[in-house]
Parts: sequence; structure tokens; C-alpha cells
Amino acid sequence: MNKLYDLRFVIGVFFLIVGVLLIGYAFIGEDFFSYKMKINLSCGLLFSCFGLMMFALKKKK
Repeated sequence: MNKLYDLRFVIGVFFLIVGVLLIGYAFIGEDFFSYKMKINLSCGLLFSCFGLMMFALKKKK
């Protein structure tokens, strides 16, 4: 329960989940070779990296 009081953990989990969902939708979605796939993939990677960065900041402390 102590982890949930640390905002970096909660933000990291949220962005990591959203990023993984966007990456998954980029590959499963209907428009595989369109600009929507590129937007979902790039945003998913960016969100996942931000979530992992928040986990790294938490571990650093």
C-alpha cells in the first residue's frame, strides 16, 4: 500500500499500460500501413518510455 502513495509509481503504471495498449492496437488495428498505425506506434513508444522513466526515478530514490 505504501507504493500507491508515491505518485511516480502510479503515473508510471498508467503510462506504461496506455503505451502497451497503443502499441498493441497499432499492430492489431485495421489500418496496418496507414498513418494511424504510425501515430499509435510512436505515441505508444513515447508513453511506454515515459512510464519506464518514472519507474527509474522511483528506483533511484
